[in-house]
Amino acid sequence: MSDPKYPLAQRLITSTGNVVVDGPLPERPTGRALVPARAYTGVEEFRLEEARIFAAGWVWAGYAHWVAEPGAVHPVTIGGKPLLIVHGDDGRIRVFHNACRHRGMALTEEPMVVARRIQCAYHCWSYQLDGALAAAPFYGRDRRSKVDPAVADELGLLAVASHVWAGLVFVDLSSVNTDPQACADDFTHRLGPILNRWSHIDFGRIHFAEERRYDIDANWKLVVENFLDFYHLPFVHPQVGPVTASLDIDDVALHPDIMGGTYPRGAAGKADKTERPLPWLGAVPADRLEQQDIFCVFPNALLFLEADWFQVIGFHPLAPDRTVEHMAVFVDSAAAGAEFASARTQLTDALWRVNEQDLPILHRLQVGRHSPASDLTNLVSHWDQIGALFQQRVAQRAGYR
Repeated sequence: MSDPKYPLAQRLITSTGNVVVDGPLPERPTGRALVPARAYTGVEEFRLEEARIFAAGWVWAGYAHWVAEPGAVHPVTIGGKPLLIVHGDDGRIRVFHNACRHRGMALTEEPMVVARRIQCAYHCWSYQLDGALAAAPFYGRDRRSKVDPAVADELGLLAVASHVWAGLVFVDLSSVNTDPQACADDFTHRLGPILNRWSHIDFGRIHFAEERRYDIDANWKLVVENFLDFYHLPFVHPQVGPVTASLDIDDVALHPDIMGGTYPRGAAGKADKTERPLPWLGAVPADRLEQQDIFCVFPNALLFLEADWFQVIGFHPLAPDRTVEHMAVFVDSAAAGAEFASARTQLTDALWRVNEQDLPILHRLQVGRHSPASDLTNLVSHWDQIGALFQQRVAQRAGYR
């Protein structure tokens, strides 16, 4: 998964001393979009991306807090495939294909908590929380008949390669190896650059603060492109601070699937989100106390880290023009008590406002993709190299042009 060209060379140091990476954009605009407009509106293209991007490598599937207790079951759809996230009796979170092994019926379409087993409503086949077949009533057309153990071993729910990190559940539908250690090794190798960058953070201490769901009438790629567009901040999000604060950002490309930026003095340059400081997320070095990191883990995990909070926007594409975001905020476990309740609310309210200011922008971006002019867009090399890296990755994976 490593690429000898990463991290990318610096193309430019701005007048403010910030870094612009050497991305795919030339100095002079080409008037040619890296991803065709039809990729934002077409059903055929949407299905292609489901298969070649969302079902072909590690992607965000959901949150661990969705299945916070043993017996919790949460259905999701990834790459067009129905899956179940399940919290087992042994404390492990597993992911299975959401299909009964008898006739393939989805076991549930709603989150639920079961006492011991997940049961299919069709013929009452039931499964243990580790996916093993528990019972198949009248399997031999006899009241007392039972499934032969050797046969039952072949009829458990089909597991999906999965891994939980920082309260996030990731899956890889393309992998045939579902062994937990193999999954952990492969995932860690893929995320190595960002894990090393954030090695000072003890993600075992994070505490879920709050989550909001946003149903967005825009293509999933626009959600990511807007997240990676630092140019729009002073114009759409005035509360983030003066233009000088928005200008103070360095491009960062860690890996073909990990791209974003960092505000070296972001926590100091932007407006305070809470009246009372929150405890730090672990032993944060002094030179990182003011830093804000913003990264996309391709394709659908958008991460924002400061010294005292961690924000995640994970999303599921449902149609060419519909994306469901699940935005969650995490703080250190030391900030979980009642004494920090007001500060947590102030923080989450501020972050919701920023996200909600982007919703009408996303709507208009989607409307514009129906114009032939969207194939003649002009990304700017000084601002858009990171967004262009994302578009380039989409085009490579999907096979556009």
